Amino acid sequence: MDSEKYKIKSVIRCLSILDLASSLDRPLTVNDVCEAQNININMAFRMLSTLVDAGYMVKDEKTGLYSISLKALQLSRNALLSLSIRKFAMPYMEMLWNQYHKSNINLAIYYENEVLLIDRLYSLNIPRTYFTPGKIVPFHCTGLGKILTCELSEAELDKLIAKKGLKSFTSKTITDPAALKDELARVKVEHLARDRGEYIIDDNCNAVPIRNQEGKIVAAISLTAFESYMSVQEIEETIPTLRNTAQRISSAMGY
Repeated sequence: MDSEKYKIKSVIRCLSILDLASSLDRPLTVNDVCEAQNININMAFRMLSTLVDAGYMVKDEKTGLYSISLKALQLSRNALLSLSIRKFAMPYMEMLWNQYHKSNINLAIYYENEVLLIDRLYSLNIPRTYFTPGKIVPFHCTGLGKILTCELSEAELDKLIAKKGLKSFTSKTITDPAALKDELARVKVEHLARDRGEYIIDDNCNAVPIRNQEGKIVAAISLTAFESYMSVQEIEETIPTLRNTAQRISSAMGY
């Protein structure tokens, strides 16, 4: 069956506009849409107006800029809530948090070349500022990112590096492709990733994989804390418990 004949081009373009808006860290302009879709201003304006009328985008009448609306964010929230991995993981994450309540406990997946945080249990000490569900984090300098990409083929990893780059966030961030490959090789063998201030200064992390019944990494959990609340040694000492938590979640998923 030829699926192409069932596709509606204008619908695909409108959905692509939402993808574009979600990828930017600023409001969307009509010219952004023209360039991305290779269409004229009139067509871009009509599509943006359609999304505004449908409630998925809002327009600032003073600036003429467009942003994703709360309605679209609600869809994202519902998608996160529907992920079965969260249902399996959350009880075990809560037990882990009860043991290490000075830390944050995080759950993430690898989706369309992005490391996507899908849930977090917050430390009692740290303000809720750095991560929220739905946030995308770097693959090369976070524990979650390293775990979720450690089993990519070299070709897949090269493409990811070429697409995303290796941005420096702190003086400890790995920015050399060869060094990153060595790091991921170690992570793959140890089934454990560390971030010691590579993404956020003085913020340390351990991350471990969650596997499905085929043995494939489908998610990762991590434990993070600032050094002012947990020392590096204390973070290291959480590794056995973190591993056990991931194993129990994986077992619940059939691994």
